[in-house]
Amino acid sequence: MTAREQLVAYIATLTALVLVIIVALLIAAWVPEVMGKMEVFGLGTVTGGLIGVLRFPSARSPVATTDNGDVNVGDGTGASR
Repeated sequence: MTAREQLVAYIATLTALVLVIIVALLIAAWVPEVMGKMEVFGLGTVTGGLIGVLRFPSARSPVATTDNGDVNVGDGTGASR
């Protein structure tokens, strides 16, 4: 995923979460009986998602790089041959 695609996905997710919160608050303002049932809108989940998405995704750097393609890979046991 390119940086531009990440940015578009981030903005779209953030917009959707904010829109859900605003709509839920507007409905609660128009229909006061709904105020006691705000969990119906899943606002706790939306708030958690909003907090999670606000951690802007950062580009991951490779763990290791080499100057040429010659790399020796062990079997993971640490034993030498």
